[in-house]
Amino acid sequence: MTAPVMTDPRDPRDPTGLPTLPAPVAVGSAEAFRRACRYEWRHLSALRSTWILLGVVAALSLLTGVTVLLDVDTQHTVSSVAVADAIAWSPLATQVPTLCFFVLVLATGPVSTDLVKGVARTTWLAVNGRGTAYAAKCAVGCVTGSAVAAASALLGSLSCAVALAVAGAPQPAWSEVLAPAVRFIGWMGCWAVLCMGVAVVLRNRTVAVLLLVLWPLLGERLAGMLLRYLPGLGGVSDWLPFAAGRAMLTDVSAYAADDRPFAQALVGSHLATPVAAGVFCLCTAAVAAAGLWAYRRRDVTGA
Repeated sequence: MTAPVMTDPRDPRDPTGLPTLPAPVAVGSAEAFRRACRYEWRHLSALRSTWILLGVVAALSLLTGVTVLLDVDTQHTVSSVAVADAIAWSPLATQVPTLCFFVLVLATGPVSTDLVKGVARTTWLAVNGRGTAYAAKCAVGCVTGSAVAAASALLGSLSCAVALAVAGAPQPAWSEVLAPAVRFIGWMGCWAVLCMGVAVVLRNRTVAVLLLVLWPLLGERLAGMLLRYLPGLGGVSDWLPFAAGRAMLTDVSAYAADDRPFAQALVGSHLATPVAAGVFCLCTAAVAAAGLWAYRRRDVTGA
């Protein structure tokens, strides 16, 4: 007959003599989200390309003052509209802010790395699930896009103020520049989330980048032209995502009467600025929801 094993209650071992592992500690959803955001930020900030891009953005922002001097008229003044357009990286001329092409790289990188290289499962285990991981990616991307835009707008404003002072030109009404700058910051935050959602749905960074570059510049314009030929759908082009985004960035009513027809043609949407902002934000939310659906349901495989 085998004698029973006697154990000391203070001994952290079971009767077999093997040490026991501590019970897992449950983590709340808020704490899990915080940890996931910290993980995403560390991932993004550890990339050398992130800091190179931010350095390029800072340098180009400081050159904004030079571009504003090109708009100085014969009275040696520059309008608030011209300054706001320059600070927002000329969305009227290029159809989207040029800054978005830099943020595009930052926004599509983390999620593409996870899905294509097959390390997403490790991420999901580390941050307590797919939904938390995706929400953290969107949150960090949105904050990063908005922060980059805010820093760029601040540097651009300082550059413009210094350049105009050196040139002996009067300062614009900076209070009229504030609202367009705030809309620009919000637009860039939405853009980062859009990039994230499209990259997740397509699961191919190259295709996602091509779509995000070509659709705002060409695809949506062609779609709007075709819709005008369909009975009853002529006004739909005003509600297309990036047409609304351009109307969000550019308040045509702020232009001089002679310049409004040309500015309106470039914008391509007759929506009022607040309505356009709401449409663009709703489109961003829809793409983010589609990305969440794809992120939760698709397996991770190398590509």
